[in-house]
Amino acid sequence: MPTSTVLLIILALFVSIAIGTFQYFHEPKGKLSQNAIFAALRSLTIFALLLLAINPKVRNTEYFTEKPELILAVDNSSSIAELSDTSRVKNFVNKLRKDKEINNRFDVQLYTFGRETGTGKAPDFRENQTNISTIFKDLKSLKRGQRAPTILMTDGNQTVGQEFSYGIAGYEQPVIPVVLGDTAKIKDLAVTRINANKYAFLNNRFPVEVILRYSGKEPAESILRIKSGNTVVFSKKVNFSQSENSAVIQTDLPATSIGTRVYTVEIEPLSEEKNVQNNSRKFALEVIDERTKVAVVYDVLHPDLGALKKTIESNQQREVHLQQIQDGNFDPADYQLLILYQPNSKFLDLFQRLQEKSQNYWLISGPNTDWRFLNAQLEDVEHEITGQTEEVFPVKNDNFGTYQLSEFDISAFPPLVSNFGDLKMESNPDVLFYKKVEGVETGLPLLALLEEKEQKRAFLFGAGIWKWRSQVYQDDSSFESFDEYFGKLVQFLAAQQMRQRFAVSYEPLYNGEQEPLISAEYFDKNYVFDPGKELVLRITNKETGEKRQIPFRLAERHYDVDLSSLPAGEYEFNAYVEGEGLAKTGSFEILSFDMEKQFTGANLEELQMIATQKEQKLYFLEDADQLRNDLLSSNSYLPVQKSRQNNVSLIDWYYLLGIIILLLSLEWFLRKYRGYI
Repeated sequence: MPTSTVLLIILALFVSIAIGTFQYFHEPKGKLSQNAIFAALRSLTIFALLLLAINPKVRNTEYFTEKPELILAVDNSSSIAELSDTSRVKNFVNKLRKDKEINNRFDVQLYTFGRETGTGKAPDFRENQTNISTIFKDLKSLKRGQRAPTILMTDGNQTVGQEFSYGIAGYEQPVIPVVLGDTAKIKDLAVTRINANKYAFLNNRFPVEVILRYSGKEPAESILRIKSGNTVVFSKKVNFSQSENSAVIQTDLPATSIGTRVYTVEIEPLSEEKNVQNNSRKFALEVIDERTKVAVVYDVLHPDLGALKKTIESNQQREVHLQQIQDGNFDPADYQLLILYQPNSKFLDLFQRLQEKSQNYWLISGPNTDWRFLNAQLEDVEHEITGQTEEVFPVKNDNFGTYQLSEFDISAFPPLVSNFGDLKMESNPDVLFYKKVEGVETGLPLLALLEEKEQKRAFLFGAGIWKWRSQVYQDDSSFESFDEYFGKLVQFLAAQQMRQRFAVSYEPLYNGEQEPLISAEYFDKNYVFDPGKELVLRITNKETGEKRQIPFRLAERHYDVDLSSLPAGEYEFNAYVEGEGLAKTGSFEILSFDMEKQFTGANLEELQMIATQKEQKLYFLEDADQLRNDLLSSNSYLPVQKSRQNNVSLIDWYYLLGIIILLLSLEWFLRKYRGYI
C-alpha cells in the first residue's frame, strides 16, 4: 500500500475521533460513560465514511499455470469420406479430445476446414471444396504469441486457395501431419485444370491449355480429345511414366460463330482405371464480334494511368489505349468510352467533339486539373477555384441505383487528392461515393454519374485511385474485387444503348467450383432501383422437360436465385417482372462435376514435405497411441507458470457500507432509548 494512503488513513482516524469527541463532549448532556459510547460510535461511523472515500488498495499477486493449446485441425471435405474410413477419423479425434492426460497437459481445441475454417463442431465430411491454407491463415492471427502445436489431419488434396505448402511457411506453430486416405499409388489419369479465356473473337483462334496428371508406377499411354458437342476439334496422344507424371497440352481452337460455346476435354481412361470421374471436364466461352475500345487521354503522367489500364483490361472484352492529348492522330469516334484524366485547356478540341457527338466519357480530376477551363466547358458542373488541394476519403452511398453493384469494402481505403473548394452539380447525379474530409462527411460527391438522353458521364473528383487498387490487393491478395467494381462502371459507360429497366446476369456453365446463382436488377420508370417488385424465374430442364418456378429473393441492391438445389443438366429459363411485361430468356448448364471426387489417394509427398519443413514426424491413423505418447513426453510443450498482479480494495465497499448503516442504527436506537431524541 502506498505511504500516502497510510497517512490518509491515520489522518482520517484522528479526524473522526476529533469530530466524535467534539460532538458529545463539547456540551455534554448525560453521563460520561454514555457520551463515551456515543462518541465512539460517531467516530467509527465517520472513520468508515472516510475509508470509503479513500478506498485503500493493496497489490495482490496471483500465480497460475498456463497450458499450451493443442489444435486439432481436421479436413472436413467430402474427399475424406471417399478416400478414408470416417469412423476411424472420428475415433482418432475423440481419443485425443477425451484423453485425461492429454487434457491435463494441453488445452485441446478442435477446428475443421473445407473452403473456410469452422470451430468446435465435430466433422461431418460434407464440404465440397478444400482450402488447407485457410486454416493456417486464420490460426496465425488467433494464436500469435502462443505455443500451440497443430495436428493437421488431411489427405493433402487441395481444390481452392493458395498452395498450402506456401501458406504454412508463415505459420509459426509446430505442425504435425496425420495422413488420411490410401497412400498406395493406383493407376489414374485426370484432367486437373483447363486454362481458357472467357471470351473469343469471331473468326479468330483462342488458346486452350490443359493440364493432365498421372498416378501410377508403370508407363501409360492415352489420347486427349477436345469436343464441341459430338465433334472432335482436337486430339493428341499422350505418354506418362512414374517420373513424367504430368503433361501440359496447349492448342488453338477456331471461333467460328457468335454465342456461347461449351467444350468437353477428356482423357481416354486406362483399362484398369477405377476412378473415371476425373477423366473429363467442361469449359465454356463466349464468342463476340469485337472488343470494347477505351481511350485514356492524359497530359501528365501518373500511376493512375497504369492502374486504369490494368483494371479495364482485366476483362478480355476490353482494350485500352493510353493517348497523350498532344497526339492528334486518334479519333474519339473509334472508342466506345473516353477517360479524360486531369484535363486542362489542351483538351478544348476534344471537349467540343465530345459535345457534338454526345459521346460518353469519364472525367477524373486532381491537382493538375484546370478548373477554370472545365467550368467553362461543363454547364452542369462547377468547382470553386482555390488553388489548393485536400485529402478526401470515400463514403459509400447505399442508395445508388443506376446499376447493380458488387460487394466492395472501402473502409480502409487511403485518401485521394482532390481540389479544395465547393462543388455544385446542377443536374441530379447518382452518387457512388461521397467525400469525407478529416472525419467529417461533407455530402459532396466524390464519384458520381450523370445520365442524359444520349450521353452518359462519370466524374471522379480525386486522383490516386492506384492506391485503392493496391489496398485491395493488400487486403485480399487479389485485384479481383476492385477490377470487378470499376469494370461495371466502365461497362455501363461504354454501353451505347441506354440503361435497361430489367437486366439478368448468369453464367452459361456452372461447373461445381462456383455457387450457381442467377441475379437480376429491376428499376422503375424513373430508373430508381425498386426493392418491392415480385421477380420470378421459370426453369425448364431440356432433357426431362421438368419445369420449376422460383421467386427471386431480395439481396441488398439486387435480386437473386440460388440454383444449388437443381440436379446436373441443361436448362432454359425465362425471368420476368410480375405485372410489368419485362422478361429475359437464356440457357445454362449445371455440371455434375465434384472436385473432391477427382482424387484417388492421399498426397503423401506434400504432407511429408510439411513434416520435414516443420521438423516433425509424419503419422497415420493407426499411430494414435504413438502420437499421444510423443506429445506427452515432449519437453517442447510444457505448461508455464505465470503470475498476475491485481490491485484490489482493502475492504469491500458493500461490507463497509453495511458497517456504516449498522453504526448509525445502533447510535440512533441508543439515543432513542436514553431519551435524547
